Amino acid sequence: MRKQLLIACLLLLSICSYAQQVTVKGIVTSATDKEPLIGATIQVKGAGTGTITGIDGDYTLMNVPSNAVLVFSTIGYDTQEIKVNGQTTINVVLSESSELLDEVVVIGYGAVKKSDLTSSIATVKGEEITETVTGNAMDALQGKINGVQVTSGGGPGTQPKVLIRGVTTVNGTDPLYVVDGMPVGTNINFLNSNDIQSMEVLKDASAAAIYGTRASNGVILITTKKGIAGRTNISFSASAGFQTLSKPKVANAAEYKEVFNTRYTNDGGTSIWNDTGATTNPNGTDWWDEVINKTALVQNYSLNISGGNDKLVYNLSLGYFRNDSQYDYGYWDKINARLNTEYTFNKYIKMGFDIAPRVESWDDTPNLFSAAMSMDPTTPVFKPQDQWVDNEFNNYQRSYNNQEWNPAGSLSRQNGHSREMGAIVNTYLQINPIEKLTLRTQFGANAHFRRSDGFTPEFYIDALEQSTLSNVSREMQEWLDWNWTNTATYSDTFAQKHNINVMGGFTAERFAWFQAKASRDDVPNNMDIMQEVNAGTQNQKGDGTTTYSTLVSYLGRIMYNYDNRYYLTASIRADGSSRFPKGNKYAIFPAVSASWRIISESFMQDQKVFSNLKLRGGWGRVGNQNIDNDATLTLLGQADYVFGSTPGRVPGTMISGVGNNQLQWETVEDWNVGVDMSFLNSRLGVTFEYFQKKSSNMLYQKQNIFAIGYPDWNSTVWMNIGSMKASGWELSLNWQDKVSDFSYNVGLNLSAVKNKAIKFSGDGPIQTGGFNSDQIIRNEDGGLISRFYGYVADGIFQNWSEVYAHTNEHGKLVQDKAQPGDIRFKDLNHDGVLDENDKTWIGNPYPDLMVGLNLGFNYKNFDFTANFYGTFGNDIFNKTKGLYSGVSGQNVWAGTLEKAWHGEGTSNDIPRLSYNDLNQNYTRVSSFFVEDGSYMRCKLLQIGYTLPKKLLRGTELRLSFSAQNPFTITGYSGMDPERPQIGNNGSVIETGIDGIAYPNPRTFLFGIDFKF
Repeated sequence: MRKQLLIACLLLLSICSYAQQVTVKGIVTSATDKEPLIGATIQVKGAGTGTITGIDGDYTLMNVPSNAVLVFSTIGYDTQEIKVNGQTTINVVLSESSELLDEVVVIGYGAVKKSDLTSSIATVKGEEITETVTGNAMDALQGKINGVQVTSGGGPGTQPKVLIRGVTTVNGTDPLYVVDGMPVGTNINFLNSNDIQSMEVLKDASAAAIYGTRASNGVILITTKKGIAGRTNISFSASAGFQTLSKPKVANAAEYKEVFNTRYTNDGGTSIWNDTGATTNPNGTDWWDEVINKTALVQNYSLNISGGNDKLVYNLSLGYFRNDSQYDYGYWDKINARLNTEYTFNKYIKMGFDIAPRVESWDDTPNLFSAAMSMDPTTPVFKPQDQWVDNEFNNYQRSYNNQEWNPAGSLSRQNGHSREMGAIVNTYLQINPIEKLTLRTQFGANAHFRRSDGFTPEFYIDALEQSTLSNVSREMQEWLDWNWTNTATYSDTFAQKHNINVMGGFTAERFAWFQAKASRDDVPNNMDIMQEVNAGTQNQKGDGTTTYSTLVSYLGRIMYNYDNRYYLTASIRADGSSRFPKGNKYAIFPAVSASWRIISESFMQDQKVFSNLKLRGGWGRVGNQNIDNDATLTLLGQADYVFGSTPGRVPGTMISGVGNNQLQWETVEDWNVGVDMSFLNSRLGVTFEYFQKKSSNMLYQKQNIFAIGYPDWNSTVWMNIGSMKASGWELSLNWQDKVSDFSYNVGLNLSAVKNKAIKFSGDGPIQTGGFNSDQIIRNEDGGLISRFYGYVADGIFQNWSEVYAHTNEHGKLVQDKAQPGDIRFKDLNHDGVLDENDKTWIGNPYPDLMVGLNLGFNYKNFDFTANFYGTFGNDIFNKTKGLYSGVSGQNVWAGTLEKAWHGEGTSNDIPRLSYNDLNQNYTRVSSFFVEDGSYMRCKLLQIGYTLPKKLLRGTELRLSFSAQNPFTITGYSGMDPERPQIGNNGSVIETGIDGIAYPNPRTFLFGIDFKF
């Protein structure tokens, strides 16, 4: 009887329990367009059960407790929580995510709402970055962030030059990149742009000082994509297309010959024209077409899978990018994989593990543009076939009429290849022992290994175009860096209006580099199988090195706001670096910033003008430790000595560098003020900022005294000498609106900065940019940096009367070797002699104004994007104007015969043709070569169409066509007004010189994007 009673009770309990559970159905739609939301997540709060919406936005969720709370969420929309209360049908309308002021912005070692920012931080979302297909994500930021000057490099794998708010040091200008909390150096070529969720640029010291020693050039925080609990999301994107370069117009064979002979005729000489041989083409050889391809392939593919549940979320991606050069040789490609995971054990403990392996490879892209433009067009590519020999590199024809090496032959001998494999591993553990306190420890490692092989063949084309010994080399490099970061963060609210966030932490970092290189000469033949170091028979060489550096840091920050109106942030970081000597290893980097959110004041509540109004300002100090690891040490290095009656090379050692054990940190002090405003229900946003940065104790490699020859005549030593200052302003205007099915946005960024050298080395002006035994650029104390310094060209002498009239007040002829058709140079000191005393400032390569214009339009399923970027007021020293001279028999610009002076009144710009150029028209550094480098370039035009989801049963498919760099508006006559701004190896004190580097190509791409 008891047993039967127990069974009856259990049955009754189960019936009651079942009666308390219901099946809930409904539809989830968007508040914006009333369309169903496919793939929205519905979960029972506090439980692991849930479902997702189907193609019609419908869902069914069974066995839901009648008193449960359902959580409705999807990407881009505000989450809603709804109590079931026994309901069986619940239809939900989700609104798009809250306004921009509620967005979360990543800051150093933390995150805040955008409305709570007190510093100058700009954010770019990942979808804006991937609009532009590029190997380096920074190329996609041109014109999108105010105060950030990005100059693209052109060739495959070229790192763009990035300047954040001007220049305050000659010792490197690249910002520090931090990926998911781990500093990764100053180059993100390795990163897949499709993996980026957002990018924050810390522009002022009050934001960047928390990174202390490496923040003097700004900090860029990159957050990669993470998984979201719910359904599994799969996306795939692919784009492929081609790049092309504008072909410069140079003279054909007929014009070249006439220019060549005219140069001698004008000087009363006899031409040395060589008519030996003939090309198969009556117009001569088009060396540009022979060497440079019309198109180069670009392709980019990315697969992303993400998902998870309330315990584990994950994001897995795989990407491939390849960019071929415009030559038959040269490319860069990379394969990226990334797995981001996060596991929540309970409300107290959470753990994450990320790994990102990669493989990069490239053939060294040559730079033969200048050779292709200068080569004699009457010369054929190859010698006659009856002169061919077994060594294929000997069969190229030597130039008939100039000393330019055969560019096709140079291209055929290109043989340099590198492959790099690496991985970034990042793991963290986060503990919340009590409410409002978060403890986090993170350890990351960045390891990569590179092998570089090179081979130079033996060849003989001519006594002046040969290599008597082949050479083979191999270099192995290994980088192993790790970073350990520990932070504790406490946040709380007191008396409802006092909000505080306190963070303290400790970091330790180590950087290691291992290198070994071996080479030999005289490989028996050029076969691929013989291109190994052990195949060489002469001049065996080997060297290698190991370097380490470490960094230990202590950091802290307090953020306080009262009633979401008054904000104050203060931070401090103490850095200790192994690169500095004992007693100078540590430096302190403080910062403070404040803001007043005026819109939250009571007196602003009834006004209709402002939607947002906030004033802010900040001050801080950041540092620079970008010196050699052994800058404090005097070292021995390898050297070659020659001994014996039959001279022979003997490897040995000598002093290779002089150290300075008194080095200190370079420090940059920065302050800025700004105002953020919005009007017309937040449709119009306006931001204005003024900033000033000044460095002290600038680290600089000062020249040793030549006379001592220690360790050699041109040696340098690191010293703390100098100071620089950058000051400027930024203005951003952004408008966004929606009218029925049409939405659009317009963004305009304007910025200006002046870069001034307060003091350099103390040894006098720094001159650089070699040009015919002279220098183009002069940097001196108290002046703007990288300015051109030379003679002032004052038109062309049109007749002998003008030549004779060019005298000083005593009648002394200034240019005694000049003739009509030569350039008149100004005698600035009126002493009748053209010398160094007549040089002056003739150009400034840094722009007066930088402009970015970004447009976006959407109509139903169509979207259109247009981005523009330009600089105004900058000058370029255009070396390519030298192609008008035909010096040493080089080819000339097409139309030179008509453009060059050939009689009174025919030209006041291009001087006469001359083979000896006694007036030094083309060999002086003068304003003749200086042109206005202002330009406005369309960076991107893209149109896309997204197929209706109903047609593809929930799959989102978007087709697109884009053109990158399709056109440029400029008056500059060179190949590319943007490329010279990179400077020589990125140097900020040697920029603005156009020496025909790899220009930025036009790129045309077709794209397809799937989302499942």
